[in-house]
Order: sequence, then structure tokens, then C-alpha cells
Amino acid sequence: MGNVADLAQCRRARPLLGTLVEIQARGAGAAEAVRTAFGQIEEIHRLMSRYEPASDIGRFNAAPVGWPIEMDVRTLAVLAVAAELQVASDGAFDCERSPAQSPSGCPGWTLEGAVLRKHRQVRLDLGGIAKGYAVDCAIEALRSFSLDYALVNAGGDMRHAGAAPARVALREPGSPARTAMMWQLDNAALASSSVGGLAPPPGAAPRIFSRREPLELPAAAGATVLAPSCMLADALTKVVLVCRAPRHPLLARYGACTLLYRDGKLRG
Repeated sequence: MGNVADLAQCRRARPLLGTLVEIQARGAGAAEAVRTAFGQIEEIHRLMSRYEPASDIGRFNAAPVGWPIEMDVRTLAVLAVAAELQVASDGAFDCERSPAQSPSGCPGWTLEGAVLRKHRQVRLDLGGIAKGYAVDCAIEALRSFSLDYALVNAGGDMRHAGAAPARVALREPGSPARTAMMWQLDNAALASSSVGGLAPPPGAAPRIFSRREPLELPAAAGATVLAPSCMLADALTKVVLVCRAPRHPLLARYGACTLLYRDGKLRG
């Protein structure tokens, strides 16, 4: 058996999911594995992008109240987790975009088998949780090949698989030129979210919303969560930030933990 240096390696990047997605693979059939993994991500982008009118989410957002919309099984899987997390977090995680308030407290949408139905004027944005799911799907595709190392990174949402761990740098929220800490990612996933995005200008509007309360979070606030799946890691960063709780009880429930948390306050 050859050493690591003898293994075929492939590293490619493409703009997808509203960010730059990079896939690295090392082992037999690495190039084919990377092509297959990108195919999985392209499918998730096609199904769940709110910017694509023909996507599952695009069709739902354009549909009138009460109209049943059939969904792909993969979209249903993400929506089921989103609904579960919304209830479990008491609304800290919420995939409704600019939701209309309901005086009766009824849900804005429900899953009925393979059908999604809206009950009031509401638009969905799966955003980060769909991005995390796409990373998970790409990793599953890479696992079908004989690889020693696989890493998928979608704008900071990443997951690793293989015998050799990945050494990753966690950036300071709001200041991406600074490294906050290094981490050995070993057959796990992590995701990072910051309230103002990368290097937010002073007074930048928050990119994370919740119906629970006015957030008033500083633009430099951010969190990185380690979890078994990238879909969970991404969603739980929002819970940590909205609740200002780096040790939120939901983390333990899903086998996750916070690696990095910044409340955005200036320190001397």
C-alpha cells in the first residue's frame, strides 16, 4: 500500500448555494468523487433556493394560501428538521422570512405527507440549513468512493470524512482576517454564523432574525458549532446566537457543542 503522498488528490471550487463551495478529496477516484459530490450540491441548490422560481421553495413562496405544493423527498427532510427545531428552540430557529404574525398562534405552514401547505401569507428561506444539508449530501456521495480524506466547505459550513483529520482555522466573527482558534475536524461537521456577515461595516443590519424578540445583537457577534451533521451545526448556530446561549440545552440533545462564541461586545 502506498503512502499518503502516492494517493490521487483533487480540489475544486464552484459558486453554489449563495457562496463558494470547495471540495477536497484524496484517494482512488478522487476526481470522479468530487464531480459526483458537486452533482449532489447542485441538486440541493436547484430544489431549495428561494431565488429559483421553479424550486420547491420558490413554488411554495409564490403559491396562494391553502394551495398544496408537492415537495421532493430531500426538501421534505430539511423541512421536517426545520419544523422540529423551530418547536424545540421555542422559535429561536425559524426559517420563515419576514413572517406575518398570526394572532391565533397557528403555524404558518405544515407538512402533510409529501405536501407542504401554507396557512397564511408566509415565505420560507431554508438558507443555511439547506446549505448544511447539501454539505451532508456531498459527504455521503464522497463516502461511496475509496477515499482517505474528504472535506466539503460551503462558506464556513464544513464536514469531514476519512482516516486523516482536517486542520481548520476558525475566524473571528466580523473580522475574518484574524484566526480565533485552530481545530482538528475528524469525521464531524461544523458551521459558523455571524450576525453581520463577513467584516460587517459599522451599523450593519443583522442577517439573523427571530420572531421571539427584538434581537439587538451586535454585528460582530458570531458562533461556531460542532455537530454530527452540517445541517444541525448550521441551524444550532442560530439558536446559540438568538438565545445568547453558547451552552444551550439543545446542543446536548443533538450531540453538538459550541466551539467559538462571541457576543460582539468590544473588549479592551
